[in-house]
Amino acid sequence: MIGVLPIEIRDFLSLNELNEYLEKEIDWYGKIFKEYSERLGSLLREQGLSSEEIEKILQEGGLTRRAAGGKGKKGKNLPSEGWFSFKGLLFSADKQGKAEILFESMEKAEKTINKMKEVRTLIEELQKTGFGPGLSFSVYLVDGVPEKIFVQKAEGTARKYKLELFLSTSMKPTVSSAANKDIEENLEDENEENSDEDSEKEQNYAERAEEENTSEE
Repeated sequence: MIGVLPIEIRDFLSLNELNEYLEKEIDWYGKIFKEYSERLGSLLREQGLSSEEIEKILQEGGLTRRAAGGKGKKGKNLPSEGWFSFKGLLFSADKQGKAEILFESMEKAEKTINKMKEVRTLIEELQKTGFGPGLSFSVYLVDGVPEKIFVQKAEGTARKYKLELFLSTSMKPTVSSAANKDIEENLEDENEENSDEDSEKEQNYAERAEEENTSEE
């Protein structure tokens, strides 16, 4: 399973690589949404302690029930009735409370998916303008969603060019090596022929010298 960090700076070698990352994260959040949706559908079939029994345990632990839902000082929605607070940390023994956290998780996953899709669309628009080649990117991610992007020249661009140049030029010696081999073989044949001719001449000279010595005697 692919996961994301709450805050992360991740490096990408290209916009295509960033797009691939977003595709995987969209798929991951989609699976979370589906899982919580299924859990919510089977919520009423779950077994365990009754709400009253769990609520009694919470009260014995010193937790106090919160007021009914409404708007907080900063405009945030407060949990509905059925939640207990322990120094700001909320607990609930009501199935409605579990339904709330499943709904909230699904809502957050859906919002994140929509943000990622928006960013992906923007990146595709940039690519259509010709932006991206030869660049690398350091992306500031919040819950997997790109918030800020630092652009820099790709370090591997010059290296790749040198590699391609080396591969293209290294083919030429291979061809000429084959030609050189043919030339060397021809030279070897000529040397062998010359060597045979020299041997024959030496032999003829020796025979003539022997004949002259015989005649003098």
